Amino acid sequence: MADFPTLSINPDAENWEEGPAIDPTLSSEFESGHLITRPRTTVTPWSWSFTYRFMSNADKVTLKNFEKNTAKYRAVEFNWTNPIDGLTYVVKFAENLKYYLENNGLNEWRVAVKLVEARPSSS
Repeated sequence: MADFPTLSINPDAENWEEGPAIDPTLSSEFESGHLITRPRTTVTPWSWSFTYRFMSNADKVTLKNFEKNTAKYRAVEFNWTNPIDGLTYVVKFAENLKYYLENNGLNEWRVAVKLVEARPSSS
């Protein structure tokens, strides 16, 4: 299985988001107003959303090639090491990456990434 490419920069901490990929709870409300809940699934996949800021054109090309040729956009899972907790997860792209030209004179890019666990852990 392929690994997420090593880039020369880390994601921007300001735009970091993570949480359950789905609402893991089913609920039913009774006429009396009481609410009963239960888990929807035994395992809930995790998701991450982050942005790279001021990415070089070389890193952008690396990431774009990985997205297109290795991950096949959202079709193929890969290993990704979370820079926050240092753990490696098996993930897929949750959405196609979005590339924004950030600084035309320096050819720098902002890239929005959304990942979802392909094989969630039980923790």
